[in-house]
Amino acid sequence: MVLTKIHVLPICIFILIPSSFIITYCIAVYLKHVSFEFPYISDTGTYVPESCIFSQAVNLIAFLMAAFIYVRYKHVEQHYRDHLSSDYSVVLKLNQTALIVGWMGCFGASIIANFQETSVIIVHMSGALLAFGCSAIYSWLQTVISHYVCPFLNSTFVARLRVFLSLILTASFVTTLVAGVIARKNFHGKDATKWHPEDGGFRAHIISTAAEWIVVISFDCFILTFAKEMQKISISSPQVLFCSNDVILESTEFYNSQEHVNITPNPNSLRISSLPSSPYGDYKKDNILTTQAVVH
Repeated sequence: MVLTKIHVLPICIFILIPSSFIITYCIAVYLKHVSFEFPYISDTGTYVPESCIFSQAVNLIAFLMAAFIYVRYKHVEQHYRDHLSSDYSVVLKLNQTALIVGWMGCFGASIIANFQETSVIIVHMSGALLAFGCSAIYSWLQTVISHYVCPFLNSTFVARLRVFLSLILTASFVTTLVAGVIARKNFHGKDATKWHPEDGGFRAHIISTAAEWIVVISFDCFILTFAKEMQKISISSPQVLFCSNDVILESTEFYNSQEHVNITPNPNSLRISSLPSSPYGDYKKDNILTTQAVVH
């Protein structure tokens, strides 16, 4: 089976991220679980029932992001297999690093989804730092890779656009951290999910929460920039390799369909061995070999 519409993956992520957070935000504001003015994204998924939607949506986003990151990794790797150049080793290392960092960010997102801040604040904040921090690093790694593979996989405009989005993402991430720490130090209210001006640190809180939404939006747009180049690729189903030693094959009894299974001898394991006598007669030497079957 061949998958051709790979570009749908980044488009789905681009649509799912804002729609999920907007839905949980609307529910949380309607039920008066959070304040109307720019709450943290995690605040909109703290209480039931919006927490259930938030957890399910973020887990789905993390899964789709993990799939996207792997497809991007294989895309760049295959390109350099087909077009070897002097910078192959550099891009290969960057590509492998991006895969690891991207998957770490997906793991952080799953932590955010499953550990609410009001229940396990330390675990939740650790997941948030991991998710947003890895998102910023991943964006820069892919931006550098985009300049190496330009103009084969992407245009110069797209490469520069990714620089712009990575700058916004990084600046917003730093702003979220700094303003969040300042706001937390000056907060003297009772409920941080309902932050009012009289609770202290309100201006820094608004700056921090607004910057967090910008982080998500910029990263969301960054993922969308890969849709066009993924229109040019397809993915086939993986091949399954069966290896079995000392298999006795009778050409008259074995069915081999070239459309589904290819049976080839393994030259490294082809050998003749002493076998016990068989009630059905002697073994033929040309029937004793190691085979590899590749199922398509």
